[in-house]
Amino acid sequence: MWSELTKTQRYRLILVLLSLLIIGWILYLARAALFPYILGLVLAYLLYPLVRRIDRYMPAFLKRRRLSRPLSILIVYFLVILLIAGFMAFLVPVVVNQVESLWAQREQLLTQGRHLLDEWLVRYRTTIPEGWRQTIEGNLSRAAGAIGQAIQDGMGRTVTALTSTVSLIIGLVIIPFWLFYILADEQAMVNAFEAMIPKRIEADVRNVLSIIDDILSAYIRGQLLLCVAVGAMSTIGFVVVGLEFAVLLGVIVGVFEFIPYIGPVVGAIPALIVAVIQSPVTALWTLLVIFIVQQIENLFLVPRVSGKSVRLHPALIMFVLVIGNEAMGLWGMIIAVPLTAILRDVFKYLYLRFSDEPISPAEALRRVRTEAMRLEV
Repeated sequence: MWSELTKTQRYRLILVLLSLLIIGWILYLARAALFPYILGLVLAYLLYPLVRRIDRYMPAFLKRRRLSRPLSILIVYFLVILLIAGFMAFLVPVVVNQVESLWAQREQLLTQGRHLLDEWLVRYRTTIPEGWRQTIEGNLSRAAGAIGQAIQDGMGRTVTALTSTVSLIIGLVIIPFWLFYILADEQAMVNAFEAMIPKRIEADVRNVLSIIDDILSAYIRGQLLLCVAVGAMSTIGFVVVGLEFAVLLGVIVGVFEFIPYIGPVVGAIPALIVAVIQSPVTALWTLLVIFIVQQIENLFLVPRVSGKSVRLHPALIMFVLVIGNEAMGLWGMIIAVPLTAILRDVFKYLYLRFSDEPISPAEALRRVRTEAMRLEV
């Protein structure tokens, strides 16, 4: 392929590659300050369909004056502000009250937890033979050490990524303006980007971007919907079984739901701890609520909400979550799954395009979306 290029084309290709390397290096150096802009892109994915739908029904005279899109964005901003205000007015006070109540009862809960743990230890030491105890305790100690170190390392990397205080604050302040320009000038940015792409690869670049957009938009919206649904079901279940701090614990379950597979387990731990301290019967009912919610999620929600967005085997998802945590902490775990799905589909597309038999960009994109991957060496 290199030999088929002219001298000018080679120089241009080298220039483009060097520019991409320099941009990548600069972004890597500034990675700690990129969180607000990444958050803005995520919000753009969430809000763009609503902005486009509102813009579609705007009066023609506003469209002729190019006022329909800015006005649509302002309407969406207003709706988001109303939603946040409603959230702050109804849910936040309840959560804050429960946090204060939990903090006020911390000594009592810790004392009850210690007494309960002491009772379990006495039963454990009187019923389990000494040889078995040594084996069990050794395995548990090693597992706890490994899990604790992994959590510590992951949180350390996460905190480090957010410690650029000045850059972070500036970025958070400009998010509404950054988001406004993304939503308002989306087509102009697309046209400017396409103008820099050589005609011979324009269709391929557009298809690769389409693959990335399909996966990211479906995954982000799907995960947020799962967070809300699982958090709401958990909260209702906790209230029904009489679990203390039900709203706070339900919110925790919903927040951790954004991390696939591992998140629901981690998010359920605080609820189980509080339930065990409260009473054994409450603990059993709480465990039943968590089990039912997980079954509803796995059988009905995940296949319809997020299963179509990534199409990854659960074993592979668990593997890439570990890699993401090791590389970037909490944020690595969040982006590991969609990034893996994107790399898989982009690889499939390029593999089809580089085949011996000519395959058009449109046909390659269709096969990526409809057919399983088959390697032919």
